[in-house]
Amino acid sequence: MENIKTRLKSDISRPATEISKWIFQEKVKMLYRNNTQSWLLSILASSIIAYLATGSDNLTAGIVWWLAFVAFSLVRTWNTYHFLRLFKNNAITDFRHWFNIFYMFTFIAAVGWSAGGFIVGYGQDSLSQIYIFIVLIGVSAAAIPLLGVFQSVMLCFQITSTIPYVIFISILLGEQGIILIFMFALYMLAILVAIRRMDVNLSESLSMQYENSRIVNSLSESNQELLYANEKLATLSLEDALTELHNRRYFEMQLELEWKRESREKKILTLIVIDIDYFKLYNDTYGHAAGDDCLKSVAQILKSCLHRPADTIARIGGEEFVILLPTIDTEGALILAQQMQQQLNLADLTHATSPLGDNVTVSIGVASVIPGENVTALGLFKAADKALYKAKVKGRNLVVVGEMEILEP
Repeated sequence: MENIKTRLKSDISRPATEISKWIFQEKVKMLYRNNTQSWLLSILASSIIAYLATGSDNLTAGIVWWLAFVAFSLVRTWNTYHFLRLFKNNAITDFRHWFNIFYMFTFIAAVGWSAGGFIVGYGQDSLSQIYIFIVLIGVSAAAIPLLGVFQSVMLCFQITSTIPYVIFISILLGEQGIILIFMFALYMLAILVAIRRMDVNLSESLSMQYENSRIVNSLSESNQELLYANEKLATLSLEDALTELHNRRYFEMQLELEWKRESREKKILTLIVIDIDYFKLYNDTYGHAAGDDCLKSVAQILKSCLHRPADTIARIGGEEFVILLPTIDTEGALILAQQMQQQLNLADLTHATSPLGDNVTVSIGVASVIPGENVTALGLFKAADKALYKAKVKGRNLVVVGEMEILEP
C-alpha cells in the first residue's frame, strides 16, 4: 500500500514540462483533426468572393486566384490526412515539426484570403467591398472553433486574413471607414477574449485529463503488482519453503481432486509415502543446517524420478514425503520406488552414523486403489502410511505394499 501511495504522489507531481509537452501534442492532434472539416467551407467561401468578380475587370484575376486557392486548399487537406495516417500508425515523433507545418499553411491561407479581398475588391463598388469584408469576417469567425486550440495560430489567421483588407476598404470608404474600423476593433477584442478563454479552458481540461490518465495507469500498475503479490502469496502458501516442493496442504487438495477424477473414470490411484531413515540421528551427528541440506538433496532426487506432469510430490512432515500417482498401479509404483532408492544410493549422501551403512537411505510405503463408495482417500493414505511403518519395523531401507481397508456398505 505504501508503494502505491508513493507512486501516486510521484505521478501527480511530475514536472510541468512533461505535462506541457503532452498538452502540446494533444493540441496539435486536435488542430489536424479539426482541419479535416474546413476544406469544403474554404472552397465555398472563396467561390463567393470569386463570384463577386463577375461583370468586373477583375474577373480573370478572380478566377485565377480562386483556382490557386482551391489547389492550395487541396494540398493543405492532403497534408492533414497524411499527418493523421502517420499518427494512426504511431509514426509521429516530432510534433513541433508538424505544428510548424500547420502554422505555415495557416499563414499562407490567411494571406490567400487577404489577397483575394484585394484582387477581387479592387475597383469594385462599396457594396461589393462590404460583401467581401463580410465573407472574410465570417471565415475568420468560423475558424475560431477550428484554430482556437492555439492562440498563436488563431491570431495569425485573424490578423493576416482581415486586418490588411479592413484598413484598405476603410481608407476607400472615408468617414464610413472610421465606423468600420471601430466595429472591427470591437470584433477583434471579442475574438481575443474568446480565444483566450477557450485556450485556458482547453489547457485546464487537458491537464486534468493527463493527471487522471496518469492516476489510472498508476492504479492499474499497482493492481497488477497486487495481483502478482497475491498469486505469489498463494503459491508460497502451497509450497514448502525449505525443499521447494509442494506442502501438505497442496497434497491434500490434489488428493481430493485426483480422487474425484479417478472415481469418475474408474481408474487406479496410487500413493507412495517416503521417510528418511534415522534422520534424527543425522541431525544429531551433522547439525540441523546439514540436515536441511540433506532434505533439499533428497527432495530433488525424488523429484527427478518423476516424469509425468500429473505426478505430485510433496513434503508432508519433517523428513516425510508423499507422491501421488494417478493411473499408476502397484507394480508401476514399486518400479518407481526402487528407482528412487537407486538414485539416492548413487547420490552418495553420507550418513556415517546410520546403522544401515554409510549413506542416507529411505523407507517407502505403497498403496493403490480404484476410488469407489467403499473406500476413502484418507483410507488410501492410511494404507500407504501403515506400509511405511511396516518397512521401518522390518529394518528400514525397504519398500512395502499396504492393503486398503474396505468399508462396510
